[in-house]
Amino acid sequence: MSSSVRQREAFDRRFSAPPERTARMARIVADSMPRPAHAVLDLGCGTGRLARAVAAAHPAASVLGIDISAVNIAAAIESAALERSTAAFRQADYMAFDGGPFDLIVTDGVLHLIPGDTRALFDKLSRDLRAGGVLVCCMPYDSAYNRAFAVVRRAMRACRGAWLDALILALARMLHGREMTTDDLRERVPYMYIPPARTMTAELRNRLAPSVGLRPVGTRPMRSTSLSQLKHNVTIFQKDTTTA
Repeated sequence: MSSSVRQREAFDRRFSAPPERTARMARIVADSMPRPAHAVLDLGCGTGRLARAVAAAHPAASVLGIDISAVNIAAAIESAALERSTAAFRQADYMAFDGGPFDLIVTDGVLHLIPGDTRALFDKLSRDLRAGGVLVCCMPYDSAYNRAFAVVRRAMRACRGAWLDALILALARMLHGREMTTDDLRERVPYMYIPPARTMTAELRNRLAPSVGLRPVGTRPMRSTSLSQLKHNVTIFQKDTTTA
């Protein structure tokens, strides 16, 4: 079985972001959204909490959430119906996704998990944005902690078994059992075995992204909720108005 197939199987499950993280991302989106914004893409929307929040806060915008996981999309559609949200959802592999263009693309904790060439990924993000459009991406940044933890994840992946899954879940219950349910913690176990395909480096932010028309315009902190979590920042890019 190829690594890409194994990775897709790892992602074909339910995953929901903590409400406080979604609220933080929604505030950053509100501060960063171009005016006017007619079309918004939530790339890797999970169960759709952020897409629904953006749709509620910006009723004039058409909000689409995509995710590689059919389980996530089913949960997102169900929640949208219960909340009477105008957000729409579709199962899609982003690199094969043919949509847009969008005025805003927001993505939380997803870009570092997409396999393949980083330049190709950011070139597609640029092509999927209108001139003047904004990309708001939360992803791990280059740091000693994240580099060390990536090594740990690779080592854990090499010896993964039911015993290790159970140990990770038990430790997670000890550390986070008061603020997260067992089901929420169980959702996160598979991600402990996935090292980042990329991090937000100075090279990516200041050279690669601008070379495809994405100019960095700001960085926001994102609080980590666990020592087992890669440390993230939110980087905001704007597509050059001169870029086709």
